[in-house]
Order: sequence, then C-alpha cells, then structure tokens
Amino acid sequence: MNLHLKALITFLLICLPFFSIPALADNEIADPASNQETVTRELALQRVQQELGNVEKRWYGLTRVRWSYPQKLSAGFGAMLVEQPKDADCLTGCAIRGWHFEVEPGLYGIQGGIGWGSLVGETGRTKRLMHIVHFGWAVRGVVMRTWGDAHLDPRSQTLAGIEGSFSITRLNMSVGVLRTLSSEATGDWVISVGFGMGF
Repeated sequence: MNLHLKALITFLLICLPFFSIPALADNEIADPASNQETVTRELALQRVQQELGNVEKRWYGLTRVRWSYPQKLSAGFGAMLVEQPKDADCLTGCAIRGWHFEVEPGLYGIQGGIGWGSLVGETGRTKRLMHIVHFGWAVRGVVMRTWGDAHLDPRSQTLAGIEGSFSITRLNMSVGVLRTLSSEATGDWVISVGFGMGF
C-alpha cells in the first residue's frame, strides 16, 4: 500500500473521534428538549382525559306557566339534558346548555316541543329542578293540537312550526310561527305569542 495512502487513513482514524464529539454533544442537547416536549404532550393528554372522565350527563327539570294564543292559560313541564362536571353544583346558580324538550297542556290545546337552549339558573334544595331561571333562551320545533274555543277555524286542528322562548328574571316571553296541517283551515299560518313565568 502506498505510504501516502497509509498516512491519510491513519490521520482520518485519529481525527474521527474529534468529528463525532460535536455530533454526540448535539444529540445530548437535543434529547432533553425532545424529552421535555414529549412529557408536556403526555401531561396535556392526561389532563384532557381527566376532564372528560369528570363529565357526566344530567337532566334538569323545567316548568313554565303562561297566557298565550291560541292555548290561553297553559302549564309547561320539560327538561334539559346537559353535560357537566361531576362536582358541579347548581344549588346557588350555574350556567347550562343542551337539548330541551317540553310538553305544555292548556285550556284550548296542548303543545309539545324539542330543541336547544341555554340558561343561567339555580335549583336550590331540589337539586334537579331548575326553579329559578335568571336568564335563558331556547329555540325548538313544536307541534300543537287545539280544541274548544281556540279562536281558530276549525277549532280542533294540528299545527307545527318553530318557537323561540326567552326568560329574564323568571319572566318568560315566547313567539312561535306555526303552519296548520288541516286542509279545512281558513288560514295557513298562525302566530303564537305568550307571556308568563318560568322557562
């Protein structure tokens, strides 16, 4: 083997550790950062899993009494399905939102509805009955069946549509737009308006 080639190989073998030291140092510097990133990611994932595991579905009962057209005097009974932390307490007040349904029999008709709502209220000692609603709103699809002196023609008919309900400091206001499903009706549309207490 050529003397010059031997000298070059020997030189490279001697210098090789010096070239690899910076690379090793770079790896040692990079590893703690990547380890820290991994730990942070794992902690965030654990936190999310704990929060999801701490949530449960609950029903809160709701009531309202109102004077409306065409039902006149009516009383509604319903509930809202919500997701809340297991340790949440609505005894003195909380904010909830979720699916809402209600059945409301009245003097001249009965109405049923389902939709989405949000409210701030309190249960007091009842725990699952939201007996005070400070502020709330709901939008729901409704079906109404009328009878008696409902001031409609015909008096007994079925209507379907949408209703918006708004409550502030226990006072409730609602407006609905309903279409008659009866072929004998004199008009196609009925505007339902109501005022009362509750949600």
